[in-house]
Amino acid sequence: MFEESKMMKELHEIREKIYEETKHMSSKEMAQYFNEKAKKAKRDLKLKNNVL
Repeated sequence: MFEESKMMKELHEIREKIYEETKHMSSKEMAQYFNEKAKKAKRDLKLKNNVL
């Protein structure tokens, strides 16, 4: 076997976390979950860019 790269390991951990958080959600709940995460990321990115 081979050892996965640090980046791939981080990606797998993120996907596992998302799966655990959403595994019992309906499609509607999951859409709302991802919309909220996207809004937060957009706000954070705007704040970061305004500071720079």
